[in-house]
Amino acid sequence: MTYIGSDDNGINSSSIAIKNHYSHSKNLGDIIISALQKTGKDVNTLTVDDLAPIDEFHTRGREATATLVQLVGDLKPDYYVLDVGSGIGGPSRYIASRFGCHIIGLDLVEEYCNVARILAKRVGLDNLVDYRQGDATDMSFENSSFDIVWTQHASMNIADKSKLYSEMYHVLKSAGRLVVYDIFKGPKKEEKGSTFSYPVPWASDPSMSFLISTEDTRKLLKDIGFKELIWEDKTASALEWSYQMIKRIQADDGTPPIGLHTLMGPKWQTMVKNLVKNYEEGFVVLAQGVFECIKLR
Repeated sequence: MTYIGSDDNGINSSSIAIKNHYSHSKNLGDIIISALQKTGKDVNTLTVDDLAPIDEFHTRGREATATLVQLVGDLKPDYYVLDVGSGIGGPSRYIASRFGCHIIGLDLVEEYCNVARILAKRVGLDNLVDYRQGDATDMSFENSSFDIVWTQHASMNIADKSKLYSEMYHVLKSAGRLVVYDIFKGPKKEEKGSTFSYPVPWASDPSMSFLISTEDTRKLLKDIGFKELIWEDKTASALEWSYQMIKRIQADDGTPPIGLHTLMGPKWQTMVKNLVKNYEEGFVVLAQGVFECIKLR
């Protein structure tokens, strides 16, 4: 769930702030391996499922990824998939392990890309997945390169949604699928005594957060050339999952051996509680969709 922006040669101050929001340690790979050992895992024989508590950096975790796989359907070994905002690689490794697809993960944070490569090798999938630092609003892939473009919790940090979705359209093959799972602006407007709560998992402050409504998103995708196949509001499921996460945090005194707090550090509890508050007050909603790329021949 990370921002995809320009590289360090042309990065703006907002992008630097977002990159720093996600980057916490140059030794993140070692930290994760050590945490896995503390849970009793044999780090020399790791599986994709062993990594699920740490590498599914989005609301509802592995459950959300598995549900999206069912929605898009018919994933084939010869498919090429682009995961935009790939983080440390959880969804891409899950898809590759189940279906044998070839997957490229694209992310701003070099640290995340490096860890994703380490974990892919640990679970024996480095022949199917690759991770690259890059810009989702200026992708360096040929047109019509991918059968599937997949994105979970990435758009919230990207201001130019038109460029983001246009790039996804260009790299998709005709009749290819765009799979979207994101947080969007809710119906509630900020007013005196009722404002959006920060920090949240994707942003420490308003300068990092660029939410638009589900209505604007769907219209934009249609205008670009996508045909909507599926659209589902998942806010209720997101809230229930978040409530359960808060219960686990409280039961474990906030310090389970491994989890998303391993990525986000000591502010993770506050981020989750603020996200729940924003859901409850209507500032954000969660939705998922599948779209077909329609290209004129």
